[in-house]
Amino acid sequence: MRVVYFLLRVALGGIFLAAAWDKIVDPLAFAKIIRNYQIVPDMLVGGVAQVLPWIEVVVGMCLITGLFARGASFSATLMMAVFLSAMAWAWHKGISTQCGCFTTKADDAISVRTFIRDGSILALALLVTTGSFLGARRA
Repeated sequence: MRVVYFLLRVALGGIFLAAAWDKIVDPLAFAKIIRNYQIVPDMLVGGVAQVLPWIEVVVGMCLITGLFARGASFSATLMMAVFLSAMAWAWHKGISTQCGCFTTKADDAISVRTFIRDGSILALALLVTTGSFLGARRA
């Protein structure tokens, strides 16, 4: 079971690292996506676009290395819940925008596919979080 938990934790970390890449490379495009969601005040959009990808990197690295894995898995779960909530809000409001999850390119619009993908990542994060807390109790 420890091997499975390790593999799931590393996979989740890799997902967070992959998700951060395009946002770090093109923060202006990511800022545009954040602005399109109409949730973050305009004066904070640039800061969020600069900081959020690096938080994803830190969470991903912690998950991969196992350093602060409990906190990182909990953070990953919270971030995925917030990301899915933002997507749902935009979808509900009829806002046509890119997801901004893995790419800043126009081919990643919010859709049923992005909800399934991100919902699956949330399920993985919940599984890893549960494993990290249960594993800590047994140790």
